[in-house]
Amino acid sequence: MEKNNISPETLKTEFLDADNCEFFLAASGFLGARIRGEEYRRVILSRALPLTRPEEYICIADVEHKELGIVEKIDRFPPPQQKLIQSELSFRYYCPTIDSIESIEEKMGQFYFDVTIGGKKKSFTVKDISKSIRMNGAGIDITDIDANRYRIADLGAIPAKSRRKLEPYIY
Repeated sequence: MEKNNISPETLKTEFLDADNCEFFLAASGFLGARIRGEEYRRVILSRALPLTRPEEYICIADVEHKELGIVEKIDRFPPPQQKLIQSELSFRYYCPTIDSIESIEEKMGQFYFDVTIGGKKKSFTVKDISKSIRMNGAGIDITDIDANRYRIADLGAIPAKSRRKLEPYIY
C-alpha cells in the first residue's frame, strides 16, 4: 500500500491581493498574472463559492492546474484588473437568465424545458430534477444534463404562468 504524501506544505494556501498579484492580458489573448514577482502567461480562474460568493475566493491556477493562490475579494484590485478578472470569470461561468418557462415535459425520467432567454427560445434537458434545481435566495439555479447552468434571478418576477409550471419541481 502506497503512503499518502500529503504534507502541511501541500495544503498551504496563499491569499493574493494587489500587493502581491497583478493581472494582465497576455499577447496570446489569455489572462496572465505576475504573482510574487513570477510571471505566468496564462492562468485559470475558478470560483470556490460560485453561487453564494461569486466575487470572493477566486482560485488562481497555472495551466497544469497547480494552485498559485486565492483572491479573497475581487474589489481589492484596481478597477482595470477587476475588469480582467470579471471578464475571465464571466466567460468561464456563463449562466443565462431565464425570462419565462414555456413548458416542462417529463419523458422517461428526464425533464425537457422550453424557455425564453433574452427573447429567444431555448430548450434543455434535466436528468435528476431534485438535484438540478436549487433555490438561491429569491432566485433559482437550474443545471442541465451537460452541466450548463441557467438562472431565474427572481422567481417572483417571472410570469405567474411560468412560476406555476416550475413550482411542482421546487423542493
